[in-house]
Amino acid sequence: MRSVLRAAAALLIVIGLLSASAGAQETTPAGPGFRAETEPDLLGRRGRAIVGWLYNDANSAVTNVRLRVEVLDGAGQAVASGEAYVYGNVPAQGRGYFFVPVPRYGASYRVTVIRFDQLEMR
Repeated sequence: MRSVLRAAAALLIVIGLLSASAGAQETTPAGPGFRAETEPDLLGRRGRAIVGWLYNDANSAVTNVRLRVEVLDGAGQAVASGEAYVYGNVPAQGRGYFFVPVPRYGASYRVTVIRFDQLEMR
């Protein structure tokens, strides 16, 4: 009976963490024409990472989008960072998913688009 109660308590804690992190999502600028939504990947099996969506507010699609995610402490100072590519193309007025490994979690995160290639329209 105790093991069932422990399992239920653990499940409630995980649900609470997921709810808190989902509610903490915030869209922030990520460079001219871009904004990002981020959250820590708390249940990831590949180690610590920040996941989210990069929004392309421009009228042209982009590809090969490289991001830097900076881990910020409570004072807004960068204490760690990671880099990765956005998965696939990011359509005009659309969004693309990203997964960026980081050495630690922080109070908040800053996303910067380092580079991208603009897709030609035909």
